[in-house]
Amino acid sequence: MKITYPHMGSLNMILKTMFEGIGVEVIDPPPSTNKTLTLGVRNSHEFACLPFKINVGNFIEALDRGADTIIMLGGIGPCRFGYYGQVQREILKDLGYDFKMIIVDPPHGRLIDFLKELASYFPNVDGKTALKSFVFAVKKMIAADKLEKFLLKYRAHEDKPGVTTKIYEEYMKKLEKAQNGKEVDKIVSEAMKKIKENANVRRKIQLKVALVGEIYMLLEPFTNMDISKSLNELGVEVTKTEYLSDYLINSAFKLPQRMEFKKNARGYLERDIGGHGLNTVANTVKYAKLNYDGVIHILPFTCTPEIVAQGIIAKISRDYNIPVMSLVYDENTGQAGYQTRLEAFVDLLYRKRMEVIC
Repeated sequence: MKITYPHMGSLNMILKTMFEGIGVEVIDPPPSTNKTLTLGVRNSHEFACLPFKINVGNFIEALDRGADTIIMLGGIGPCRFGYYGQVQREILKDLGYDFKMIIVDPPHGRLIDFLKELASYFPNVDGKTALKSFVFAVKKMIAADKLEKFLLKYRAHEDKPGVTTKIYEEYMKKLEKAQNGKEVDKIVSEAMKKIKENANVRRKIQLKVALVGEIYMLLEPFTNMDISKSLNELGVEVTKTEYLSDYLINSAFKLPQRMEFKKNARGYLERDIGGHGLNTVANTVKYAKLNYDGVIHILPFTCTPEIVAQGIIAKISRDYNIPVMSLVYDENTGQAGYQTRLEAFVDLLYRKRMEVIC
């Protein structure tokens, strides 16, 4: 078995750690590029969303590298994500690829059942080894998310352009190669210390922006044109509202965060509408109450849950007097146009803060 998976933030590092830990050969898809996007667009339905198309491109590139097994999450509910695996399998089969597609539904509070289902695809793997590998992969995932959260705050204060990004990328490579928990903790600690040492710029007006929206669009830098980095370079501290660790842990254990979402969204959205639509509405309210300067809503073109949320957060913007900008992405999105919109939005936030001060 030579297994592969789609790119989504640090997901490839996590899955690689887990599968190599149980002795399965991993074929990493190349980092997503314009070539990946072109392959996905060429072989997907016109109205499929951008994450779907990029996933198809990831799979084609990985299969061309020798992968013979693809692992993909499934799902239920209004979001089309639940159908991705099945549709992508048919597309790839029609292209002549010979492979096995493993589609695993999210835990939804049934972690043991989830692990049993996953283990059923690897019958020759010892249960203790599999559990140890899974736990270590989760530790890496939490560490990667912790480090990124730290970066998105301190990169806005870096002394020299690019220095904190370079440190972050260097230590993410070390994190990928880490062999035990102590090594992971040491890497994160050292990385945070170095980033902080190189982030000493202070401003009279420090803007903070929350990024809300569809999880794939938030996590995959290629897809969102590395919006966090662009905002940091404009001197804005960024808070992303979706991370892999939050998604997995809350999906696995049904922690109170879901209740918090419903509480924050009350009065605006009273039910789950699929995908991360409820999260988007709830997080917009949350960060408005935390006095953030603005919210940027990121969504792929044709994403129904986020389109519904987009209409609702316009009302939240008025009710809480917080600027909100929605950025809709597809394969025709251009970097220059979006950069101009970001700069204009940040300028608006500065002016709004200046009015308060004056």
